[in-house]
Amino acid sequence: MRASTLLVSAIAVVLARPELALADCQTVSASDVAQDIQNCPSANNALKNNACNFGGAAIAESGGTTCASNGNNFGVLQLTRSNLTNTGYSPSQYLNLPAQIQVCIWAQQVGNSNTSGAYQTLSNSGSINGTPVTAGMLAACFQFGPLICKNDLAFMQANGGACPTAGNGGVRATGQSLSSGSANLDGNSQSICSWGQSIQNKINQAAATCNGLNGGGTNCPGGVSTPGGVIPPSPGNAPVSLPANLA
Repeated sequence: MRASTLLVSAIAVVLARPELALADCQTVSASDVAQDIQNCPSANNALKNNACNFGGAAIAESGGTTCASNGNNFGVLQLTRSNLTNTGYSPSQYLNLPAQIQVCIWAQQVGNSNTSGAYQTLSNSGSINGTPVTAGMLAACFQFGPLICKNDLAFMQANGGACPTAGNGGVRATGQSLSSGSANLDGNSQSICSWGQSIQNKINQAAATCNGLNGGGTNCPGGVSTPGGVIPPSPGNAPVSLPANLA
């Protein structure tokens, strides 16, 4: 049986049987997360084509720690509580999953919805009223979800490319502002511009080492890559390896 088939089978078992999927906390690199995305049968092309960007996002979001949580976001890619509810896992169960399985659940829960709408507009635009669209901004858009990203994009289009802030009319995400659809900042008052820059910094820091694991196909930027550039599609034959604790 091929390794890829083994991984799909292992993930299916873990998704169906949460009680079987307990592991110690892991700390992973941007390159590790990028490879995990490539390994995921639940990751769509938008995620796989930008695997290294989301690897950088993971480091910005959680420091690469699978047990990271602020009470509302969980794991290496900070899956939201609302998305976690859809999985049938409790927060503690999810935080104890290995990084590979966390990444696949994250991709399964948010991949399709978060890569449509404003994300597509940004990904097809070099700039918004003069403000460059970077890989970090795209990753922030994805992490914040369709509502905040859509509202940020509308704000930028109406305000000469400037993103909302707490001082210029930004609306922080709360239960009320999310319900009313008015939120254009996350719970920490970050926009896709400000948090996008934080993610971009991590992408740039990882660029020298995020070149794929074991000769893999993550197609991450090298040290001479243009910072902020959108990563081109990676080969579809990236090697798949079964996580050690599921072997």
